[in-house]
Amino acid sequence: MLVAMALAASGLGAVTLSTATPAAALGNGNALTPPMGWNSWNSIGAYVTESEVKQTIDFMSANGLVQAGYDTVTIDDGWSARHRDGQSTDFVKTADGAMQLYDDNGAPVSGTDGRGSDPTSGHLVPEPRQFPAQTVDGRTVNGIQYLAWYAHSKGMKLGLYATDTYTTCQGHPGSLGHEATDAADFVSWGVDFVKYDDCPYGPTILGPDGYAYYPQGEGQELTRSIYARTQTFQRALDAATGAAGRPKATLSLSAQPAHTGIPSLLRADDPARTDPLITAAGTPPHQAPGYSPTGIWCGQVANMCRIGGDRDSELDGVLYNGQLQTALKYPGNVHPGSWNDLDMMFAGWQDTYGVWGVTDTSRGHKPFTDDESRTELSILSMMAAPLISGADLRSAADSQHTADGYTWSTGISPSALALLKNRDMIAIDQDGLAEPATLVGRAPSSPTAPVVLERRLANGDLAVALVNQDPDNWAMISTSFADLGLTGSSYGYRELWTGATGTATGSLGGNWIPAHGVALYRVAGGAGGSSVVGDGRYHVISPGGTAGQVLEVQGGCSAPVGGNSGIAARRSGDAAQQWLFTPTADGTVTITDGCSTAAQTHTVLSGGSGVGTAYLLNASPGNPWQKWKVTRNAGGALTVTNVGNGLTLDVAGTAAGSPAMTNPANPAAAGQSWTVLS
Repeated sequence: MLVAMALAASGLGAVTLSTATPAAALGNGNALTPPMGWNSWNSIGAYVTESEVKQTIDFMSANGLVQAGYDTVTIDDGWSARHRDGQSTDFVKTADGAMQLYDDNGAPVSGTDGRGSDPTSGHLVPEPRQFPAQTVDGRTVNGIQYLAWYAHSKGMKLGLYATDTYTTCQGHPGSLGHEATDAADFVSWGVDFVKYDDCPYGPTILGPDGYAYYPQGEGQELTRSIYARTQTFQRALDAATGAAGRPKATLSLSAQPAHTGIPSLLRADDPARTDPLITAAGTPPHQAPGYSPTGIWCGQVANMCRIGGDRDSELDGVLYNGQLQTALKYPGNVHPGSWNDLDMMFAGWQDTYGVWGVTDTSRGHKPFTDDESRTELSILSMMAAPLISGADLRSAADSQHTADGYTWSTGISPSALALLKNRDMIAIDQDGLAEPATLVGRAPSSPTAPVVLERRLANGDLAVALVNQDPDNWAMISTSFADLGLTGSSYGYRELWTGATGTATGSLGGNWIPAHGVALYRVAGGAGGSSVVGDGRYHVISPGGTAGQVLEVQGGCSAPVGGNSGIAARRSGDAAQQWLFTPTADGTVTITDGCSTAAQTHTVLSGGSGVGTAYLLNASPGNPWQKWKVTRNAGGALTVTNVGNGLTLDVAGTAAGSPAMTNPANPAAAGQSWTVLS
């Protein structure tokens, strides 16, 4: 009712809520491992040219990057003319940089109430001064078509930039309202990958709740969520590739977390309103569904998704207080075909604004050291993030700059190039299990405190990253087998940057790590932690000694909140016997049942202050009795330990109906060893 009233007050009219339908997971068969490639923005900016992209394709092909997996070259913002071919002049802009919208009588409107029409029509046109037409096999093609042909001839793919708004970030025509036309053009030009940005210009809008929403856009940008606008373009891409008989294009959503929407203006039939993932997560105050945080829902409408803001060449942007912490919050968005994007990489990037330390001293322009490049690459690979280089991947001659009497090259150094091609690091990133890292131990106590990450791999190995977040001092970092969930006495390892091998006993690491450096290990057969943690699926688990009986909500999903857990014979498909293991930012796990009824909805397994039964309560964030540590022994069995009381999940007996409880750890107690049945 409130939604309908708000829409009526804005003049948009009320739409029945029941008409909305949630999107299915994208599942277009693309990006089954994290995409890898290059993007023009960090090194070349808005005025990239055809020759610069061709130089990049040549360099990547000749220097082993394509063979290493970096197979996509993407042209970012600024490639098109500033008007479509249906106009002879650039579109009119408001004082805020937004496109001027008009009513049905041709009068200009502010668009801040969600109304107004885009006056532009026709097709996007590559800027001819940057992308001149070329002749291919006797046929004249535009500059984008030519580069797609050229990339394909080298075994590569071409990516192109567009936005879900009226204008791009650099003020060129956006694709909102032109989705079918633009998607069809991109496909006809041979584009394989689209970076889809979100750049709503406009004034600060004061909502009916009195809240200042800052610039959130105009017109349809205000009435349709980022989710809905992206979905429209994605479906247009699928239709275009289907009609052309081409493989589906990969879609990368680059929406910024600053954009939250205006709840009172969002259409009542917007699909984000009824999306089950968004509904389950809830929408924060002063935000509309289908905006930030994208890590909840993005995999349903795109193959990769920005989960944080723009980064510069300060390593802090990818450390724990930057995008790493955000990535750890959204493991459910990571699976084949859907990846959390931590922005383009600065590994190997050189200062494009001047000679660093001489004519330019901006902190955000300082190139990474090789140690910092290793750290960025390690974190992204541990989180199963796309590896999209922003470095200048051209020869020293092609990448020369001259300014202020100085000449310098922004081309990547040989040492940094070797880091990008490190096969062992890439293998971690591309691992087929597609399970991102979790935090080992507690969250770091300060921005300079070390971070330890672990990631389970498809062959049963364990990847471990020891990250020194201190920018000034070396650190000696180690992690115990117990914290990693390893129960064996020793494990063989390989450090993936140095190639050093050895055998660890009791702990891993303990060597000096440079400032802002990392040690990245692959531990043979050491897939510590649970195979069930963070995979986004519900599992059935059985305690030892009970002849295969399984953990359940006693009384089933109709039982009231506050009841006990217990064991019973397995019942296929019973939500009361299914459990979701969700990692938290502090390295612990919450265990939630599969129930979703009027009586209870996904209650959380909880311990008491001491020995006693394990209860099912509504979630209480930060409650230590609702947090567990889950480890796996060499045989695959789980041990589940309550954080609040330090006791281990057990059962009171072996008969059906016996309650689950927490008891002191006892390796000989069969009931403390839990087997994953599904």
